[in-house]
Amino acid sequence: MFNLYLRRYSVDMIIKELADTNTISPQGKDKWSKRAIQTMLTNEKYIGNVMLGKTYTGQFPNNQQKVNRGAQEQYLMKDAHEPIINIGVFKQVQEEMKHRSNIELVNGKAKRKGTHYSAKKIEKNQGDE
Repeated sequence: MFNLYLRRYSVDMIIKELADTNTISPQGKDKWSKRAIQTMLTNEKYIGNVMLGKTYTGQFPNNQQKVNRGAQEQYLMKDAHEPIINIGVFKQVQEEMKHRSNIELVNGKAKRKGTHYSAKKIEKNQGDE
C-alpha cells in the first residue's frame, strides 16, 4: 500500500488494486474501506512506534471511550517493536499525504485550497509524455 501510494495511486486506486489481487481486509472483508487504507498509511505502528493515549475513557457514570484531541497527554514509545515499513518510506508517504491534502494552515487556521489532488490528472499527463 505504501509503495502504491508513492507511485501516485489514489486511495480508490489502491482499493481497486487490493480487490484485483483478492487481498482481504483486516476485518476479513473482500472490499477495503477508504478509512482502513488511510488509517494504515498514517499508523505509526508500521515503523515500530506506539502512540499511547489516542483514546481515553470519560468520567463515571458515562465511561464512554473518546478520541483524545488534546484533552489528555499522549506518549510516543519509539522502537516498541520490529518495524514493518521502512521509516523513510513511511515519512515519504506522510509528506505525499500533506502534498495531496486540500487543507492548508493559513495564519494558524485550517483552510481549503482552491484546487485538489487528482490521480486522474497525473495519469493523463503521464499518458501525454
